[in-house]
Amino acid sequence: MLRISLFIAALALPNAATAQHFLQAGPIWNDNHARQVCTDLAATWNGTWTGHWVTTVPSEMSVCEIRLDQQPTTRAVNAGPIWSENHAENVCPAIAASHGAEWTGQWWTTIAGEMSVCQIR
Repeated sequence: MLRISLFIAALALPNAATAQHFLQAGPIWNDNHARQVCTDLAATWNGTWTGHWVTTVPSEMSVCEIRLDQQPTTRAVNAGPIWSENHAENVCPAIAASHGAEWTGQWWTTIAGEMSVCQIR
């Protein structure tokens, strides 16, 4: 599983020469599904889907190759209460993935005991 996680992390890194990124998209079942999912994902990032996608974890995760019009920016997304760094390491990557993004490793509490945010890009 660690090997797959590292592979996914490597795919999420930008290719500076081409400004193309591999963004997590959840499970993709076939090319028709990829056209819908990857096109929508590209639109949320102000980019263009290159037509390439690959399954990284069967029945669980695929990535779409997206050409970005600009470098991704960071944003904070609500995560509910986060109690510790260990808790954040479990919660934030999943939240980032649900936004087709990656977690930057940063989080903070906005309302003690009620709300924290994860920084994603």
